[in-house]
Amino acid sequence: MDFSQEQILRYSRQLLLNEIGGEGQKKLLESNVLVVGAGGLGSVVLMYLAGCGVGKIGIVENDRIEVSNLPRQILYTTGDMGRNKVEAAKSRLNEMNPDVKIEIFEMRLNEKNARDILCDYKLIIDCTDNFETRFAINRLAVENNKPLISGAVVRFEGNVMFVVPGKTFCYNCIFGDQSGSNSVITCSDAGVLGSIAGLIATIMVTEAVKFILDLPTIQNNLLVYDGLKTELRKIKINRDPDCPVCKKLY
Repeated sequence: MDFSQEQILRYSRQLLLNEIGGEGQKKLLESNVLVVGAGGLGSVVLMYLAGCGVGKIGIVENDRIEVSNLPRQILYTTGDMGRNKVEAAKSRLNEMNPDVKIEIFEMRLNEKNARDILCDYKLIIDCTDNFETRFAINRLAVENNKPLISGAVVRFEGNVMFVVPGKTFCYNCIFGDQSGSNSVITCSDAGVLGSIAGLIATIMVTEAVKFILDLPTIQNNLLVYDGLKTELRKIKINRDPDCPVCKKLY
């Protein structure tokens, strides 16, 4: 593909990077990513994916915008309150970058609709905010052989992992023993600092871009950030050979 003059100007800072250049920018414009959840993590992930020129972005979300969302869900404004998040997100992202095709799904991703949605996307980014949904998305990603970047935040902490079915551990390998636990802390219970969501989301986008460009990613590791201590740790994780979700792939 040939770049228009406007595209050359828009992506000029990325084109200057040896790791991207013209060929890398073409890969980004021809790529597609599905983002599940358009809240604190999803808002930032969507903005940067659109900004860097990921050609097709799918958004799965069924919530509406509330005033308590606004401190961390920076894609939205006070005037958006009450709107469906997917509609507001699509409108804002189209304004940001007309190069990008936005496809919206006002629903929850589940066993019934997953295959039809996932078939059009090469990478899933899980930006949801509860364990039950993350377990379900992990299972669907593994079953459909789709790479998955999963992030989570609470209070001043966050983590990111990159699941590649058949090659790495999966979400269930780490957190399977907490499934259904009443002791799991969530943002709605314990709170979260908005900037922590922004930091974790930025890492998630960076990993997505590196994956699209065939650059090394954090596969086989869990990144853990502690905002109070200003510490970022990368922890090597081995796959659980008895994991009921991914063991059939090995």
